[in-house]
Amino acid sequence: MRAAVNVETRSLAVGHDYAEKWQEVLDLLAKLVRIPAALIMRAQPPQIKVFLSSRSKGNPYEEDELADLGTGLYCETVMARRGELIVPNALTDPAWDHNPDIKLGMISYMGMPLVWPNQDVFGTICVLDVEENAYNATYRQLLAQFRAMVERDLRQIYNDKARAQEDAALRAEEAERVRREFELLRAGEQKALQALRESEERWHFALEGAGDGVWDWDISNGSIFFSSRCRQLLGLTAPEAIAGFQLWQTGIHPDERPTVQAELAGYLRQPEGSFVTEHRFRKGEEWIWLLGRGMVVSLDIQGRPLRMIGTYSDITERKEAEAELQLLNSHLEERVAARTAELKKAMQQISIAEKQAALARMVAGMAHELNTPIGNILLCSSQIQADVAAIAKADTDRLLSRKGLQSFLQKAAESCELLQRNSELAGDLIGRFKQIAVDQLDQPRRSFHPAQIISRLLQTLLPPEHHPDIDVQLRIPDRLVIENYPSALEQLLSHLVANSLTHGFEEKGVGCIRIDIRRDQEELILIYSDDGKGITQELQSRVFDPFFTTRMGQGGVGLGLALVHNIVQVILKGQIRLESEPGQGAAFIITFPANQG
Repeated sequence: MRAAVNVETRSLAVGHDYAEKWQEVLDLLAKLVRIPAALIMRAQPPQIKVFLSSRSKGNPYEEDELADLGTGLYCETVMARRGELIVPNALTDPAWDHNPDIKLGMISYMGMPLVWPNQDVFGTICVLDVEENAYNATYRQLLAQFRAMVERDLRQIYNDKARAQEDAALRAEEAERVRREFELLRAGEQKALQALRESEERWHFALEGAGDGVWDWDISNGSIFFSSRCRQLLGLTAPEAIAGFQLWQTGIHPDERPTVQAELAGYLRQPEGSFVTEHRFRKGEEWIWLLGRGMVVSLDIQGRPLRMIGTYSDITERKEAEAELQLLNSHLEERVAARTAELKKAMQQISIAEKQAALARMVAGMAHELNTPIGNILLCSSQIQADVAAIAKADTDRLLSRKGLQSFLQKAAESCELLQRNSELAGDLIGRFKQIAVDQLDQPRRSFHPAQIISRLLQTLLPPEHHPDIDVQLRIPDRLVIENYPSALEQLLSHLVANSLTHGFEEKGVGCIRIDIRRDQEELILIYSDDGKGITQELQSRVFDPFFTTRMGQGGVGLGLALVHNIVQVILKGQIRLESEPGQGAAFIITFPANQG
């Protein structure tokens, strides 16, 4: 099992987008609390830095300003305690009348710690005033809300870094695994290389010890002299077997002969340096590989070559080793290709298995949900059938009374009403099921302003008179225009809002819903978040499954988030992921193309 990723938070960078958002928070905080300074401080032991400072009148703190720790700063106490600190008036408080911030005129303070997900202290978020200020409960709640927002961003920054480190570790592990496989596959190649080296060693020993075969070519008359070693290499039994250049050429393999002749002719036109050639030569009934080296040693007065001396070496073993190596390389490529095909096939099988499992869960959920209304329908129909048979028999036997008839009619009306309700429930379930199973691309696609569409939708879903305790925050550029399916976006947000009201805020009945949309090149990023009770880790992998609900028997069907997932993937052609922790709310991050072609 891989060890947990340890992220070094001291040097972990905060991106520009987060810094800009935090800056807006500080400016708004200073304005709402009506104080001159709102700060986000970052601990950099043995100092603390002004990470961001509100752009407010009378603020003496500048961004990136450093102060030494251990001097009695307000923020130092907040970080040490990891808790809230409020100092209404440091001048009248013996514990704070020596605080260095008094020199800047800041005599009141309210601050809270900012902590990374791994419990490392990032710093503080705080406000300071030049006047006595007790900071009422509303201001404290406001600061706490902003602190929670910043810590959510810190968690995102931390998780992004952790995922990047995990990805790097996975890539390193995969590279190591591939390296080991290649080492095994190339074991045969190393054997061939060893054979090649041994062949080269024998060749060098023969050259230095016994000597190579020597030939001497008189270019002027075409005669060639071969030493005894050279005749042995060529398999010549008599000195006169090949006495001329023309006869020597006939021994070269037909496939190499044109090349050797062309290279030799080119060298003789400009006889500089040495001539080197490799070719096959007939030795008796077989072909051997020869390495030939030669040099022109005599020229006439016009500079034309007269004589050329060289050597021959038998390199047959080396050529065979090279051929074996080439064959091994070819087999290696084939084995790698086969392994790749096996992995691709395995991935396809996994994908098919996952789809089959998802289908099985969906069918099982549908069967479970339909079981109750269909069972009630069967029960009612059986009861009506029995009552009709009884009333018919009473009529046949002339025993039917007015009271019996009225009782039958009352029971029949109740059974019909139950039949109607359960039929409508089954129809509603089937309709929702179809929403998941059917591709809904018949919706009209058009250009629209998402800010306008979503604003009108939320006025309908969350009218203030019905939901006075639900705070809605929108961060959508007014000028943003996209071409997509507005009704799909409305359905998606309707289900997410319903999920927040039903599950996120079910205990306290109050909360905040935030919808952010921004464009990143050709992609839209939609972030829907609430500050409800959150979703436990063990449930997060199942929330998009059809018919999964934590409110079974309480009116919950479990299709809302399944519909959201279907809309995102099928209609919007995008991706969705969930981020949540118990007590910290839930965030759905959705990415999809801004303009569908």
